[in-house]
Amino acid sequence: MTDGGSGPEPVLRYRWASTDPEAATEYVRKTYTDLAPVDVAPEDFTFWVEGAAAGALEISRLRHSGGLRTYSQPTDALVVVETLEGGPTWVDDGSGRVAGRLKLLPSWAPYETGWDDVTARVCMVDQAEVVRVGAELAGLEREAVAFTGSAPVSPALADYWSRLVAHVDDVLGSDELMAAPLVRANLVRQLAVAMLATFPNTVRHALCGPGGHDEDNAEPGTVRRAVEFMDAHAHEDIGLTEIAEAARIGPRSLQLAFRRHRDTTPLEYLRRVRLESAHRDLQAADPTRGDRVETIAARWGFGHPGRFSVVYREHYGRSPSATLRH
Repeated sequence: MTDGGSGPEPVLRYRWASTDPEAATEYVRKTYTDLAPVDVAPEDFTFWVEGAAAGALEISRLRHSGGLRTYSQPTDALVVVETLEGGPTWVDDGSGRVAGRLKLLPSWAPYETGWDDVTARVCMVDQAEVVRVGAELAGLEREAVAFTGSAPVSPALADYWSRLVAHVDDVLGSDELMAAPLVRANLVRQLAVAMLATFPNTVRHALCGPGGHDEDNAEPGTVRRAVEFMDAHAHEDIGLTEIAEAARIGPRSLQLAFRRHRDTTPLEYLRRVRLESAHRDLQAADPTRGDRVETIAARWGFGHPGRFSVVYREHYGRSPSATLRH
């Protein structure tokens, strides 16, 4: 958020600590969720939490030397909990417990979670921002973007998430960097993309297929919509902006998707469609009726006859005038 055009709001930094188990339980209840505390002896009990919040993202570390159990409704923000020391920690959305170092708290179902004697890092990202990025990447409607599992899809991606959050945490510590709107926006986007890559969700399914592996990837809806639009409107004055709007994605993201899935760009594909259309018109034309190469080429957006002839010959192995005569 911004304040009257003066730049982003300052980063909110906080710290709270207590040696009283009941006070710690009440803090967690008010800050995070309802919970069922485990009996904890007050002797040598330690609780502290410190963190920083900046608009759509928040990163905190907490230490709880006792045990807790929480029973929660689906999260509003998307929350990833990383065990740094101690444990175990776990989460269960009704389909079985997920343990391990890294867990996404369920945004799709009520869940139970708990820990014993733990130090953890918690990263929260605004769910609407992650959904927006996911829809843009995969060409899905925003309501179709959803997470489906709490466990990372691979140890390598879990490590990647951990390194990225550590980096973002460092940047959060700099008031100068966080005063730059582009820095903030880039941090949120990086976290959103990493979250979509690390945990099971419909965006991964759309981009990588049911197996979730890149080698099995399926062409996303953005590319299919762009292709359908260009096939239907190649005779019109359209460019990358109109194609991206039809595909419901940003121009740069669309170009990246075409490179990945078709090894070309949207405008290169459009030129091929127009060239093929010109080729068909040349085959159907009759020079005795006055049909001319220049007229057909111009019909499909090729305003320079010489360049059209070169491109046509490269593709079809003959000149356009030869096709017209035969």
